[in-house]
Amino acid sequence: MYVRNCWYVAAWDYEIPEGKLFSIRIIDKAVLIFRKQDGDLVALADRCCHRFAPLSLGRVEDGCNIRCMYHGLKFAPDGRCIEIPGQDVIPATAKVRVFPVVEKHSWVWIWMGDAAAADESLIPNAVGFDDPTYNLRSGSIDYDANYQLINDNLTDFSHLSYVHANSFRATPAWASIRPSVRRIDRGVRVSRWLPQELAATETLPGQQATSVEAALWQTYDYLVPGVLLMYSALYPASAMPEDRVTPPEGEPLSANFTSQAVTPLGDQKTRYFFSWGPRRIDGGDELADMMFGIANMAFTEDRIMIEAQQRTINEEPGQEVLTSADTGPVQMRAVIRRLVKQETSGDKEALDVFEHAAE
Repeated sequence: MYVRNCWYVAAWDYEIPEGKLFSIRIIDKAVLIFRKQDGDLVALADRCCHRFAPLSLGRVEDGCNIRCMYHGLKFAPDGRCIEIPGQDVIPATAKVRVFPVVEKHSWVWIWMGDAAAADESLIPNAVGFDDPTYNLRSGSIDYDANYQLINDNLTDFSHLSYVHANSFRATPAWASIRPSVRRIDRGVRVSRWLPQELAATETLPGQQATSVEAALWQTYDYLVPGVLLMYSALYPASAMPEDRVTPPEGEPLSANFTSQAVTPLGDQKTRYFFSWGPRRIDGGDELADMMFGIANMAFTEDRIMIEAQQRTINEEPGQEVLTSADTGPVQMRAVIRRLVKQETSGDKEALDVFEHAAE
């Protein structure tokens, strides 16, 4: 079950230099992305209309056109075939699908649905490498699992207490103290306060509080199709409100930001993009590198658990027993269900809020 009328992250911008043909599957569709000589990006269906050979095995010509290297058809950036060797007349049907593609926040975003409905204002407001506030590092991990299992993981941080006790030094408080979860447009917002001593068994890089007694404020938006934008900061403990919901005021002692994106390649293949880093005023490259090492360790822990979960579901699908920690996953699946329902005009599968990803 996929939302099509939304922006998927296809790559980091640095993964597509001029002259490189970048091929990826997104929601079971093969896509070719390349950069023209003028720097603009082009995204086409990765299949020639003639014999369906992958255009990613072709070459860029004239700084902007793509030549199929099977029988030589050449296509313009708008998908039209503009040359057929040995033939003067080009049929009107000789064309390939073009996908809207935008480069923003250091990510390459692609719209997989109705091109006429593509709305750049729906691109989530991530933090890119050009942001002067943060010193970021980036990467990606491929999962052998359905993307909704990863969405579930990222909208329920109660697993930190168990999966990330080593990497993030998470304490049992992440599982026992519930965050605030509320629905926002095209996603959910998750926020929480925790006294620093309840957040981790030791102070992590990027969360230095010097000698001040501190509290952690963490808030993130999780948006369709699976984009997490999270701000975490330490404040003096006196800044933490009694309700542990009200956002802080004033300057934090330290802060960091992470942008993450879950892109389904197929039913049980998913690419997970992530960046993380401290504010530049809190530390330089050494701190950013140290934090990124922790992130890689933590996200590998997630991958191992979620891939094992997928294998278990494949062996014997069943009905989950939900807990109060599942508010985020249930709400996010409901958002996706609603958008899929709009696109499919009431497809029955789309009505199941918490269906099994592998069923």
